Amino acid sequence: MAYKTITNQPLTPGGFNIWRCKVIEYTQTELRIMALFAAIGAVFSWLVGGIDNLVSGLLVLITTDYVSGMTAAWKTGTLNSQKGFIGVRRKLIMLVVVVLAHQIDDAMGNKDTLRNMVIFAYSGNEALSIVENVDRMGYGEYMPQILRDKLSQIRNEKGGK
Repeated sequence: MAYKTITNQPLTPGGFNIWRCKVIEYTQTELRIMALFAAIGAVFSWLVGGIDNLVSGLLVLITTDYVSGMTAAWKTGTLNSQKGFIGVRRKLIMLVVVVLAHQIDDAMGNKDTLRNMVIFAYSGNEALSIVENVDRMGYGEYMPQILRDKLSQIRNEKGGK
């Protein structure tokens, strides 16, 4: 990426060049990479019914959950690439379910009702997982006691994992 200054434009009556600006010049490889990501983003946006606040929030929660899970695994000495891959696969399946919910809404003529319900359900699950990861990282004492009690109850219901 290189910068090029445009200066051959006419001056205004006061002698100030209003067209003087920097233009970014990209290489062919950079342009191809940008085009690829633009196409992926456009297809994803179309599949999920547009990138609105709900989809953005879900993507933030998914990313935060994955990063906090990896951090918790690292801090507890249980970091495992296969478990990380399984986590990525689960996140992709979640997004596929959101896509399917949007397609069902489209087929039924709904205004994203099912899609929004799926996003809210997954958002709640992701938020709970982030809280569990924070507890696993050793920061549980900073959470309210009622939340810690509920996490303990969930752990017991899961079999003490």
